[in-house]
Amino acid sequence: MERIKISHPTKVIRAKPAIPGSKSETNRALILRELYFPELEISGASSSNDSAVLKNCLANFRFKTELNVEDAGTAMRFLCAFLAVQKEGTWILDGSTRMRERPIGLLVSALRQMGANIEYLQEEGFPPLKIKGAVLKGGEFEIDSRISSQFISALMMIAPALQEGLILRLKGFSVSAPYIHLTANIMRRLGFKVIVLGDEIKIKPVENLQPLEAVFKVEPDWSAASYWFLITLLAQKAEVYLPGFRQFSLQGDSVLSNLFAPLGVDAHFIGPGFRLSKSEAINTNLKLNLVQNPDLAQSFAVAAASVLKEAHIRGLQTLRIKETDRLAALQKELAKIGADLEIGTDYLKLLKSADTWDEPVFESYKDHRMAMALAPLALVNPIVIEDPDVVKKSYPNFWQDLIAAGFKIKKLT
Repeated sequence: MERIKISHPTKVIRAKPAIPGSKSETNRALILRELYFPELEISGASSSNDSAVLKNCLANFRFKTELNVEDAGTAMRFLCAFLAVQKEGTWILDGSTRMRERPIGLLVSALRQMGANIEYLQEEGFPPLKIKGAVLKGGEFEIDSRISSQFISALMMIAPALQEGLILRLKGFSVSAPYIHLTANIMRRLGFKVIVLGDEIKIKPVENLQPLEAVFKVEPDWSAASYWFLITLLAQKAEVYLPGFRQFSLQGDSVLSNLFAPLGVDAHFIGPGFRLSKSEAINTNLKLNLVQNPDLAQSFAVAAASVLKEAHIRGLQTLRIKETDRLAALQKELAKIGADLEIGTDYLKLLKSADTWDEPVFESYKDHRMAMALAPLALVNPIVIEDPDVVKKSYPNFWQDLIAAGFKIKKLT
């Protein structure tokens, strides 16, 4: 397995990284374009492997009966609903070994209630799936919203193609709720009437709708920006400019600019983007609930272990069913720098912060966010990361952007 050694000789950062377009916006726009607007142009789309996989599946579903999403969870969920509403055709939808361990039962159950023809080919509730396209009626349904907002987004995007549209009632506390509102806002940008009131979503059926925007412009990815907030925090001096970001973003993870502020990272909107710089920390005891922003958990866990004395991060129940069990992975890897984390079903607590360390070898667990969240630790002391290519899942140019910011990266045999 490939390894890289990462260090930073000056610990001073001046950077203008080319952060890729939002995966979340791109993947929703791809599905909506294929369903309703074949001429829609998508500008600034994500260069991530996840988006490339979804784009490839959408380009080939008319010609292939077997589609493989690899480890792209969004593609699996969105394509499941997308294929179910095709008027004809039968497909096998599969993914990686890890994807076969990630639950999809709630989404399949909801689609079956609408009349979808979906079979499990192996374990009940998990991919691979056999999907036969059908005309779905729609109507009023309930879905448990405590597992994945992607299930709900998948249903929302097919709703205008349902004969009766969709009224969806959400049961339980919605995890990652900002992604539901992101889906609603993207659909509104394109001309759909989407009403989200409390735990109820209403979307009417539509035929021959013309998009309100001929070109759908994708904002850079706020989740990916979190690693540059972390880099700014751990550097001795830093000036980072993040171009292309909106001051009032629809992405839920844009909240990170407020969450990092007490730790000592200042984010000022200047023109079309944000300028990051170091500021005085005003809080050494971090208490966060990231139930709405679980993709930020690794960045804040590394930040907490590095610069804080106490931290308690809650709302992490979905982390165990991501690319890896992220809670267990964080506990194991941060122990290599002397940090002690207590983990539970939905939280992590910092019991002891990091010590000095000598080139720890970090596993990435085939998880892009593990690799990218651990990389900024090289600003403190050199580190080694295994399987660095995992970053292609969401941020293919991550290592090149680090090199441009003064990091030294050496391949090891």
